[in-house]
Amino acid sequence: MPIRLLMPELVNQIAAGEVVERPASVVKELVENALDAGAARVSIELEGGGADLIRVSDDGGGIAPDELLLAVTAHATSKIASFDDLKAVASYGFRGEALASIGSVAQLRITSRRANDPHAHAIEVDGGFVNGPRPAAGAPGTVVEVQTLFRNVPARRKFLRSQAAETGRVHDAVDAIALAAPGIGFTLSSDGRTIMDLPPQDERTRCVQVLGAGLAPELLDLALELESPELHGPIRIGGVVGTPAAAKASARNQWLLINGRSIEDRSLQHAVREAFRGLMDPSVHPVYALFVELDPRAVDMNVHPAKTEVRLRFPSLVHRAIRRAVAQALERRGLVVTQRLPAMEHPEPTLPLPLGMTQRTIVHADGGIPWTQPTGDAVTELSREPAARSSAHDAAPMRAVERSAPVRFMQIDHAWLVVEEGDGVTVIDQHALHERVMFEDLKARIERAPLERQRLLMPELVDCGTGAIERIEALAPILDRLGLECTPSGARMIAVHSMPSFLVERGVGAQEFLLSIAAGDLRADDPRAAEAALSEVLDLMACKAAVKAGDRLTATEIAALLARRDTIDRPDRCPHGRPTAFRLTTAELERRFGRS
Repeated sequence: MPIRLLMPELVNQIAAGEVVERPASVVKELVENALDAGAARVSIELEGGGADLIRVSDDGGGIAPDELLLAVTAHATSKIASFDDLKAVASYGFRGEALASIGSVAQLRITSRRANDPHAHAIEVDGGFVNGPRPAAGAPGTVVEVQTLFRNVPARRKFLRSQAAETGRVHDAVDAIALAAPGIGFTLSSDGRTIMDLPPQDERTRCVQVLGAGLAPELLDLALELESPELHGPIRIGGVVGTPAAAKASARNQWLLINGRSIEDRSLQHAVREAFRGLMDPSVHPVYALFVELDPRAVDMNVHPAKTEVRLRFPSLVHRAIRRAVAQALERRGLVVTQRLPAMEHPEPTLPLPLGMTQRTIVHADGGIPWTQPTGDAVTELSREPAARSSAHDAAPMRAVERSAPVRFMQIDHAWLVVEEGDGVTVIDQHALHERVMFEDLKARIERAPLERQRLLMPELVDCGTGAIERIEALAPILDRLGLECTPSGARMIAVHSMPSFLVERGVGAQEFLLSIAAGDLRADDPRAAEAALSEVLDLMACKAAVKAGDRLTATEIAALLARRDTIDRPDRCPHGRPTAFRLTTAELERRFGRS
């Protein structure tokens, strides 16, 4: 076959294969153009998840009428002019491919007006063919409309996922850009319903809005600045990172931005995990929105057509700076890995023995009790009432497990269980252990059949905010399996029609439970994400229903809880990854008291 030049329309379609993957990538390119134009407010409207219509409106500087034709021409840009500009890119868009590529696979219309122009001008592109520019009505700024994405490449259109999944991806793309520009206002609507409305705000408030308001108490501020001649100046690390208690089953709530651009970099993600080493179970993922600022000459943005990857001049320096910034934030909260006990069966971060408590309640002190084998969900029957329970409740029946030797234990401060085991003692966090037990029970039950539900007499309305409606709708099949039936009711409200009977019996309200789900960043747009979402909601249910610090347990309740500890997977960690217990051997006690 002879060598030939490709038609410009075909060249643009090939470029579109790299730049325009799905509606979210179109939105990303158009919103970044709006920010480069100096917009203070950006509005994104979707229909059909963006497959039918994407409209991005901004109040930026606009495009001159005689430049509209250039705007839809391949490799035409106002962002760079020389090789030196490419070595120090300081804008979002600079390759000049986006609008031409979008126009080759969809119907594209641009209406733009500069502040001093008497009226706007519009240009249309359909399958690479240009019509205009011509006068049009429009306010100062730019409106870009993309209709029927992939209309002339139907094979590509078939690969798009469901409307909810594509809307979720757009939401993620806008979240990433909004994190980098907290001073800019963003709105996102889907089929006429507002699902995001972010006013201009400070950096931390924007991080809380994107990561979830429920995580606010667990978010630690990052602040580090280091001078580095190799990087042509200082490197600054900002943003927030969640404590180990905020860790998630999936890595979706992790945002890494370099010079205001959201990127993916396994090496820098590894730096964050290294800072958490010893504080968090490796199976869960930390939550963070991490901003790295450094001289543009120290990072090459021109690596990937979608600009999701970068090449750092000195990656090891940035890796060390990120790890140090996260470690310092954890240390300021008192989250450090302390000295490890030498004779532990399963090495874990050690905790000081809780001596000198102002109050100790010995629940059982006669050397042990006879146990009988539990069946079903014995431990889920543990009481959640506070310490001031009546004596009648203390006599509540609880099954336990028979052992060949009695076990000595006591409850301290209504929070910790101290158990005599072998050649030492084990201190147990009663909430963490009960949470793990309930989590394993719920997993086993959901594998057999959906959880039982209790229908509410009247639907309970819960204000979940504008950003959570789409996510909860996408989770509907999972929530239905768990006994939670809910439907949207307006732009911000969710109507809860039924709750898991298990949670109702434990006194967990619909609002408390649903807001906790809404505060997360759960997705179900592929099998792996759905599995992670199911696991995280089960974890949330277990956490809400488990006994808490301050709940006084009877001797039989403690015995049953300790018995279940020997029958479940991973009893050493709660589902969040926190340790449930630590062991103190007799040898370690002797060493600490100076005995030979």
